Amino acid sequence: MSEQIKKGYLKGLLCYVLMVFFLIELYLNMSQIWVDAGGSSSGVFKFEIPFVVLLLVTLYFHKIRRKTVRYLLPVLLLFILYSAFDVFYGFLGRPPQPSDFHNFTMIFDFSPGIAFGGIAYLSVFFLSIILLIYHAYKDYPRRTLVFSLSWRLFVLLLLSLGLTSPKFIDFHAKSYEYGKWGHGGNVKKNGRFSSFIFYGNQEKQNRIILEQYSSKNIEVNTTLYPGVIRNPQNIHLIVLESFLDPRLLADIQFSKSPLSPDLTPYLMKTKGGFSHVISPVYGGDTAQAEFELLSGVSALSKINSIDFNVMRGGKASGFVSRLKETGYGVIATIATGTGYFNSTRAYKSLGMSNVYFLEEVDDFILKEADDKIYDGDLLQYNLRLVKDYLKNSEKPLFNYVLGMYGHLPYARNQNERPDYVEIDGADDRIRRISNQFYYRTREIAKYIEQLIAIDPNCIIFITSDHLPPVLDRQNKYIYDDKINIALLLNKSIPVDVSGKKYFEIPWLLWDLLSERNSERTLQDTEMVELYYKVLSESILPETEEEH
Repeated sequence: MSEQIKKGYLKGLLCYVLMVFFLIELYLNMSQIWVDAGGSSSGVFKFEIPFVVLLLVTLYFHKIRRKTVRYLLPVLLLFILYSAFDVFYGFLGRPPQPSDFHNFTMIFDFSPGIAFGGIAYLSVFFLSIILLIYHAYKDYPRRTLVFSLSWRLFVLLLLSLGLTSPKFIDFHAKSYEYGKWGHGGNVKKNGRFSSFIFYGNQEKQNRIILEQYSSKNIEVNTTLYPGVIRNPQNIHLIVLESFLDPRLLADIQFSKSPLSPDLTPYLMKTKGGFSHVISPVYGGDTAQAEFELLSGVSALSKINSIDFNVMRGGKASGFVSRLKETGYGVIATIATGTGYFNSTRAYKSLGMSNVYFLEEVDDFILKEADDKIYDGDLLQYNLRLVKDYLKNSEKPLFNYVLGMYGHLPYARNQNERPDYVEIDGADDRIRRISNQFYYRTREIAKYIEQLIAIDPNCIIFITSDHLPPVLDRQNKYIYDDKINIALLLNKSIPVDVSGKKYFEIPWLLWDLLSERNSERTLQDTEMVELYYKVLSESILPETEEEH
């Protein structure tokens, strides 16, 4: 290479690096307009910016004649990845992790529109790479191109190996500015790629730790559920998809209350009638809320973004398994098929038996006009199962119901359920959710009335898995986005459980059954120990359970 060519190459590369640096900083600072993880801090200079610049240098082909292709196409690839990160964060309120790719195919069932949007992102990304390589092929001599592509692939291979090496993992963990109180702050301090790599490496390290816990002498059930049941009431635990009370949205005017008056007799006289409890998730990841409510252990996502995905069917400790130890029978009515979040094996691990996945049950007829199984149809089917159980069994019952009706895109059979309420000051999603809320609360009231008629001494707990991903600068919520409504009835009497985290609800229910107040002052480290113990038990060989 001649001196003149070298100078030209170095000048072009320097201009390219400066442009990339400027655009990264511009994007990071501008992104705070559309996502709360946006913005930049000095921490991004430790890893994020050097890493991204190095990555984009491997995409710089100085012999490509068209400057728009040479300079802008690599930057487009970066912005595709950054914007995909921000879209994910905007929906779920957390950064993506490598294990989230396990759930990609499920998006087609939950929301085909989002799935095709994801495919469009991937298509543009790979087409951009193909276009870049095509122009390099057109403008480079063949031998030079082979050499050029070879060293770039070699650098990328070394980079990928280095990012998963023990020395780098240790260095990155020590330099990563981690705060446990908010994902947004972590992303802002450290960067998007840095956060993705950090959480991915943490998952790998924690999986190694998990293997060690099956032999540890940690008693989950006696720690969380001490004593004996003195009052064996039937428990009905209902979790409804994205069950948002639209009255808790700020600056929304309703033509009339979206709450069905039929439910009012079962509500408290204060706080709008509902308790306000704390889900582990916002916007999605239903299985994390399920994990907490069925086990009584915090869903920490240490090994996988979805803890259900770790489980392999081994009998694990937890609330449901503790109830079964004391003689409870179990029924579960699930408004999906078996393909979500490894639920078949996860339910088995957590002690769930007699599980009815309604999309695959022969005697359940799905009404095609509804996008998802309507809550009313779900609850009435479950009520039929409960009646059969109470008629044929002397055992107390744990009855679990999981809905899906409130899921994106919040569709409704308008022939059977026309608009009930009109609203001002919100987008169309809120209008749909508000009208759904009226019909959902009407069905809940009907279900409670019928349930109490056949089971007057029971405990009923109804809540949401999480809020729907609709909160933004226009649709403001008066609480934190992890706070959901809940209704607890003990022998028909409403009980305020506000402030409880989801994993604390099973503790409370156990205390009602055992007629004692078991103080559990668990530290964070103790909860982590319990979490690892439950998951380590669940990855043991599958247990034979009643179906």
